[in-house]
Amino acid sequence: MPGTIIHFGLPLLVTILFMFALRPVARGVGLIDRPGGRKMHVGEIPVIGGLAMMGGLIVGSLYGYQSIRGFPFFLAALVVLVLIGALDDRYDLPASVRFLAQLCAALLMVGGADVYALDLGVFMLASYSVLEWLSVPFTILIVVTSINAFNMFDGSDGVAGIQGIIALLFLGAACLMSGQEAHLPMMVALLGCILGFLIFNWPSKRTRSVRAFMGDAGSTMLGFALAWMSIELSQPPVRAVSPIAVLWIFALPIYDLFSSMLRRIQQGRSPFHGDSEHLHHILRRLGFSSRKVAQIVLIAAALMATIGMVAKTAGVPDGLLCLAWLIVGATYHLVFGSGLVIRRRTEVREGDATVAGAGKFRTSWK
Repeated sequence: MPGTIIHFGLPLLVTILFMFALRPVARGVGLIDRPGGRKMHVGEIPVIGGLAMMGGLIVGSLYGYQSIRGFPFFLAALVVLVLIGALDDRYDLPASVRFLAQLCAALLMVGGADVYALDLGVFMLASYSVLEWLSVPFTILIVVTSINAFNMFDGSDGVAGIQGIIALLFLGAACLMSGQEAHLPMMVALLGCILGFLIFNWPSKRTRSVRAFMGDAGSTMLGFALAWMSIELSQPPVRAVSPIAVLWIFALPIYDLFSSMLRRIQQGRSPFHGDSEHLHHILRRLGFSSRKVAQIVLIAAALMATIGMVAKTAGVPDGLLCLAWLIVGATYHLVFGSGLVIRRRTEVREGDATVAGAGKFRTSWK
């Protein structure tokens, strides 16, 4: 218990200290997010969450929790992503530079730490799927997808952080149930870092004066770290969680990513072209405040993860779980991606808002 408290408390405390210490630095170097375009926030907000969480994780690692396989490569990959992410937050780097950083991080994982996805479990209704020579490119694809999914999902206060917390809690529960406690210290440490950041990012009137964003540095860090942990925990000899259950744990950001890409392709645009049609954008246009959006994500993410974990524990075959996951994903796209249901309601609300004075939701903290 004392070790767990330190593993959690030290990263938490250090992250909070960094959040305060980096605020004046951010304003001095221009690491500030300003409203406009697809950004709906009010005022100039420091983008320091990723740097603060990285600081908390590094300082915390001096105490221990290095049981994760290939920890030096794990830390090196995170440093690469956070530094490039911070530069992107400041200078808006080309997509090719960001992709190169993500590729380097993935190569450190598969080539340096020898962590990769080889066994997908029972995929659909077939027998066990072993990737063999495809395992390395497939793992790189998973890592890059996870990084970008979290990066796109991070568009409203508290959303990416709360999804990260839900994932860590369920992965941690899987470790406890399978007797893989050696992996818990890293999860507890990352949990402390995220909570330390959320104190400054959770939508609330009380934290408005110290509000901050995690930025690309933080979202790419979370996407990579959670992808690494999920792959390691879902593969032999650890096998604390089923690969299909992992899909349920990360359902929301994955659905949002692929639904957005499919929608853009259907509209004749590049699947990588940014827009204001992600889940958090739609919920805000439906009239939900940023706090309500975060609460909705909290409930939905916990529900999806619970379905996956409980169904797997109850013995539901992986093939049926995968099929159900795909059906839910298709429904998600029908509702939020294609706009068959949501867009019409959004247009009505936007029309009413125009008459009454549109834009009121931008400053709502209720």
